[in-house]
Amino acid sequence: MTKLYISFAADIIAIVLIICQLVHIKKHSDEKEAIGRYFGRFSGIVLFISVLHLLKTYADLSMGVITQEDFGKLSGSEEALWYWIQIAAGIIDIFLSTVFLYMWISFLSWYLYQDKDFIRRKFWAGFAPLIITAAVSCVSIPMALRSQWGFWFFIAAICVAFVVRVFYFWIAFRLLRDYKIQNGYLRFFNPYAFFVPVALSWLIQDFSNWGVGALGTTIGVVLLYISIIEKRQYMEPETGLYNMDFVGYLQELADKNKYAPQSAMIFTLDASKDMIAFSEILKKQLPTDCEPIARSSHEVVVFTKVRERGPLAMVVEDVKALSEVGVDYTLKKKDETTKAFMGRVL
Repeated sequence: MTKLYISFAADIIAIVLIICQLVHIKKHSDEKEAIGRYFGRFSGIVLFISVLHLLKTYADLSMGVITQEDFGKLSGSEEALWYWIQIAAGIIDIFLSTVFLYMWISFLSWYLYQDKDFIRRKFWAGFAPLIITAAVSCVSIPMALRSQWGFWFFIAAICVAFVVRVFYFWIAFRLLRDYKIQNGYLRFFNPYAFFVPVALSWLIQDFSNWGVGALGTTIGVVLLYISIIEKRQYMEPETGLYNMDFVGYLQELADKNKYAPQSAMIFTLDASKDMIAFSEILKKQLPTDCEPIARSSHEVVVFTKVRERGPLAMVVEDVKALSEVGVDYTLKKKDETTKAFMGRVL
């Protein structure tokens, strides 16, 4: 009974947390913002999972004596209702876990590579085990109620489902590793804030029957969303450029050897009223690993990893062709530290 009470409390906390996140997303994300749409879907399915867990735990509490430890051992008409609750909850939970993992890796592919078709091209064969496992698990649940052999088949199916979950977490780690190798440190995205609570809660629930899976999944989604939207405090809402507070953030990264710009471009407008239009032009011309910072109401500094003047000159000329703006660029000196270089430019 202690497990059931703790599981019930965990499910209530999960529902409250995810509703708060949905409200925040609704208030602070516009309809065109992809992050808001993705996390709205994430939050919706997590809310569904949490409500399902809550209803199942409430049903188990109402029956009082029967627990999951009795599964496959009890018989009789008096336990029929309990059996059907376990069947329905188990089938839906497996299905929703499948959908959740699919959404997670799809989101990761889009967020890292801006490629919605990436997962279909690269990992369709890999999704077959997850789909098959979900189907077999759904069949194995009613089989477990019919015979001892069916019960052991159910246990085997759950073990296979666990292995497949690990496999998909490994796919996610591989995506993150490949991105880091290609692009370096990933800012404003803390995957461990997602991985740790989700994986840990699923392990606890699978091996001990403590119903904390929904809460752990909720915490993971909420923490990941918080790490992503942290970027907003460093951005000007009108232009989408970084503000001067972002300089302090970059200097902290430099202290950890996670940031080392090699050059900078400086753009100067005649009037601040043209900044919004110019920011749109600039963002389209810059590579994704550049940091455009609004130094003032009419000046923008862009730090880059480029070590040669040629590529900088090409970008500068492309921007000048689209906007009347004063331009300049400079390279980091060989003996100059990152902080000294940023101080000199800013």
